[in-house]
Amino acid sequence: MEAKLALSGSAGNVQVSEVGAVALSIAVVPALPSSVKVQDRIRPRECRLKISALILKVREIVRLTWNAASRTYLGPAHRCVEDDIYMSSFLFAIADGRRGRADGDAACRLVTEALRRYDREIDPSDLTAILERAIYSANESIRQQIEARPEQAGMGADLVTMVWSGTMAAFANMGDTQAYVVRRTEDGTAELIWTTEGHAHGMAEADSLPMPPERISHFLDGRPEGHAPGLVALGLSAGDRILLCTGGLGAVVSHALLMESLSGPGGSPEAADRLEAIAAERAGSDDITLIVIEFVDFEVHRKEYTFSD
Repeated sequence: MEAKLALSGSAGNVQVSEVGAVALSIAVVPALPSSVKVQDRIRPRECRLKISALILKVREIVRLTWNAASRTYLGPAHRCVEDDIYMSSFLFAIADGRRGRADGDAACRLVTEALRRYDREIDPSDLTAILERAIYSANESIRQQIEARPEQAGMGADLVTMVWSGTMAAFANMGDTQAYVVRRTEDGTAELIWTTEGHAHGMAEADSLPMPPERISHFLDGRPEGHAPGLVALGLSAGDRILLCTGGLGAVVSHALLMESLSGPGGSPEAADRLEAIAAERAGSDDITLIVIEFVDFEVHRKEYTFSD
């Protein structure tokens, strides 16, 4: 690989050529004094200096390419969908209006609008801190709405969300929403990773995973007290498929069937179609919303050049 780096300074222009980060040659073109008029200038003499002690190092920053698909199944007992979906470059989320509470759809919109402000590329080491800040911001948006319109007191939403950067992701869930990752192992089999309540449970046999509880008590309703969000950081691999879904899906579909549907042929749209069909068959009166994200392959995002001796 050959890389070229152009530097400038008071001594003139410096041109650096590097091959394989081993041999380094620097061509220095001296700058003429500013007092020399254009017509009086002569061609400057080119000075070459070889420095074998310096090495130009090239660091490739990689990230994953991705595609995603979402689906919503509206149960027969529901006239409208109260869930809200957000899908963009670095952040995915499903906000699910709390059953039995008024203005669930309004709460969901407040949550996704608050999260939208955090949809940007950030340092992978900051993912969990930024995601936690985003969730508290969403809860604060609901609090301010209730303060402005007291008749909406009691509105609330469950939330499952993922933010990612480079080759890392952070997950969070509030309420009975769920997040799963299906990953191919070295021997070619599929592994299901269930991220919930601050933990990532990885098992080769999906049926050995613990089933989620029927109801988790904490959710977003504007109140400052309660549980902190369950945050999980996870390294990403090419070929990972991620499912974010409302609680209705996990309640009626076994982990084995989830893994089979996610790891089947096609891409994220086909996997989402399979899961939607299962939801329509088994969900009963509950509505179900899901997002499938597939991380396809690595690509070089940018290169960083540094000198060392």
